[in-house]
Amino acid sequence: MFGPEFLQQLSALKGATDSGMSRLPELIVEGSAGNGLIRLKLDGTYSLKELHIATELMHMEKADLEDFLAVALRNAIEQVTALREKELMHSLSALVPNPSDPE
Repeated sequence: MFGPEFLQQLSALKGATDSGMSRLPELIVEGSAGNGLIRLKLDGTYSLKELHIATELMHMEKADLEDFLAVALRNAIEQVTALREKELMHSLSALVPNPSDPE
């Protein structure tokens, strides 16, 4: 059912995705809310690397602070997701020809 050629292609695909994904812990994105009063940094594996909450927010209502944090986190997560997709496509581009490229 699966010949040697298929297994070689599968191995090459795994190698390409592994090498592309190995860079993710090094890549950092920043999400923010409230004009930068809340900033956080995530790496490419969605790990929180840094969190900054401005002192001006100390007297803010808890619900408002939670909303700001949610916005900043959502912003960073969207960036990481886009970054991961870009890295995956880049690592696979050598294996899968682009149909829009002229030959």
